[in-house]
Amino acid sequence: MKIIVFEDDAYENLLPLTYTRATFELRIGSKTILENIVERLRPEKIIISARKYLKKALEERYSDARVEGEILDDVLVVNGLLYIGRKELKTIKDLISEEKDKALFLGKRLAAAKLSGKNLRQKNLEIIHDIESLKKYVEIKHAEDFRLISYPWDIINYFPEILREELIDRIELPSEIYNGVHIRGDKRLIYIDDKTTIEPGTIIDVRNGPVYIGKNVEIESPSRIIGPCYIGDNSMILGARIESSIIGEECRIGGEVVYSIIHKFSNKRHFGFLGHSYVGEWVNLGAGFTNSNLKNTYGEVRMKIRGENISTGKIFLGCFIGDHVRASIGTLVYTAKKIGVASHIHGIVSEDVPSFTFYAKSLGVELIELNIESILKSINRMMSRRGHTLKPTEEELLRRVYEETAGERSSAGVRKGEISI
Repeated sequence: MKIIVFEDDAYENLLPLTYTRATFELRIGSKTILENIVERLRPEKIIISARKYLKKALEERYSDARVEGEILDDVLVVNGLLYIGRKELKTIKDLISEEKDKALFLGKRLAAAKLSGKNLRQKNLEIIHDIESLKKYVEIKHAEDFRLISYPWDIINYFPEILREELIDRIELPSEIYNGVHIRGDKRLIYIDDKTTIEPGTIIDVRNGPVYIGKNVEIESPSRIIGPCYIGDNSMILGARIESSIIGEECRIGGEVVYSIIHKFSNKRHFGFLGHSYVGEWVNLGAGFTNSNLKNTYGEVRMKIRGENISTGKIFLGCFIGDHVRASIGTLVYTAKKIGVASHIHGIVSEDVPSFTFYAKSLGVELIELNIESILKSINRMMSRRGHTLKPTEEELLRRVYEETAGERSSAGVRKGEISI
C-alpha cells in the first residue's frame, strides 16, 4: 500500500529542531521516524507532505520518495510524529485491512488513517489537515496508548523505551568482545560492528538495556557505555561516560552524556555534561559545556512553547539545540532552554536563544544578529573538516530559515551590529 507521511501543526511546538527538518526526520530511536515507518510498514510507495519551504531539501534528501502530488489510490496516512513500535504496529496493520475509511486519533490529533482514493480525489490531500471535515467521511477510533510526539519533552520521555525495544529486535547474534573490555550484564545484548576499535579498560553495561556500536567506531579507555545505547558509524568516544543515549554517525563525544540524542556530525569532544537533551546536526559544544537538567528546587520543569510557559510533568529535562549551533568553552545552559539554529552561545545561557543570534549576555554583550554570509562560511569550514560541503539546496534552506526567524529575533531584542567581544 502507498503511505503518506505528513506534518501537523505540532511542528511549531518542536522548534527550533524542526526549522531545518520535517517532523518525521527527528530521531527518536536508532533511526528517524520516517526510516522507522518505512522499515515497519514496507510501503509500495512513500509520499511525504511537509511545509512548503522544506520541499526542495526533502526532494534531494529522499530521492525515492514523492513530495506531495495527486493521490489516486487508497492510502495509509501516518502522522510524521508517530513512532510505530510493537504496540502501534498491530493496530496500524488492522487499520490497513479495513475495507472502509477509518481514522485513529490521539486526543484531537490525527495519528493515522486508511483513506480511499475516491475520497482523496474529491477532497484532496488537505483533508488530513481539516480534522472536522475528515470526521464526516471516516469512522473514528481513539488510540490512547500510541507514542505520538506533541512536545520536545515527549522525545526525551519516549526514546529510552523505544531504543531498548529496537535494539533487542536488532541484535540477533552476540558479538566478539575485545580483550580487556569489561561487560556488566548479558553479553548477548551487545552488538559491535566491523572495524570498530575498543580499548582495554572500557566498561559496557547492559543490565538496563542493549548496546549497539556501529562500524568504524573508536572507543578510547576509560569509557563507560551504559545501555540502552546506540553509537552510530564512524563516531569517536573519547574517554566518555555515555548512558541511555543515541549518538549519531560521525560524532566526537567526550565527558558525560546521559539520556540524550545527538544527531550526526556533531561534536561534544571535551569534558562537561549533557543530560536529558536533544542536539541537532553539525553542532559544536566547546570544552566545559554543561547544561542543567534539574532545578535546584527539584520541582517540575516548565518550558516556553509558542510564547507560553507550559508544565512538562518532568523533573529531569535538559536543553534543545538546533542545527549548526556553536557553544564556546565554559558555556552553561539553564534547564529546558532552546538554542536556535546556527546561534553562537557564550557564558551563562539563562533564556531561550533565537536562531542566528550571538548570545553572550552574562559577558555584558547585547544580543546581536549574526550575518548569514559569515554563518554559511563557518558552516562550510566545519563541513570541509569531515569531507563534506554545504549543498545548494541546504544553503537555500538556511537562508529561508534566516528569513523565517527574523520576527523571533526582533521580539527578543536582537539587534544588528558588530560583535565586539
